Amino acid sequence: MKCFVRFYFAVVIIATMSSGLLGCGKSNSSGGGSRQASGTEKAAQENALAEIKKRWVKQSEGWITTRDSGSSFAPIRFLRQCRELTVEGVRENDLSEADRMNGFEWAGEIRFKETPCREAGDSGLLLDGLTGTSIFRQRGRWTQWVDFTPEPLKIQKVKGQWQIPQDTWLLRGQLPRAEDFANAGVK
Repeated sequence: MKCFVRFYFAVVIIATMSSGLLGCGKSNSSGGGSRQASGTEKAAQENALAEIKKRWVKQSEGWITTRDSGSSFAPIRFLRQCRELTVEGVRENDLSEADRMNGFEWAGEIRFKETPCREAGDSGLLLDGLTGTSIFRQRGRWTQWVDFTPEPLKIQKVKGQWQIPQDTWLLRGQLPRAEDFANAGVK
């Protein structure tokens, strides 16, 4: 009988703990991958994508930008193409009291999904050597496609204005022109 009481007591404890855990399935916390973005996060994403569209143009095979990674004395011009520029998520940074006193309303980053990328134009390492491969671009043809994850875009809203640092991987280029395609030797 003692065994049965202990067993019954253990079952009751486990059942109670299980029901408590089942109630924890939903959370009001901001963590989790499936939650809906807040209005501010949506605005951050829209502002980031608008900034990208000032430098990248969507064509049939993907998004293209023109880069110039050389100096004014020795320019290295090339085209960079990404199959897609898709937002993976928005991460909000915590703001301190000092941040808020300085006018910060929101700060965070926009993360992008991995995408195939390639380049054509003046000689140089594909994707600035960030892929871990030694693929060289050349004039007259596109490099092979490689999978690449663009770096996140930092973004902040200060005193009602959205601010995005311009010296980032996605924002260093310019909209391509006909002469950029001619220089790269591709269509």
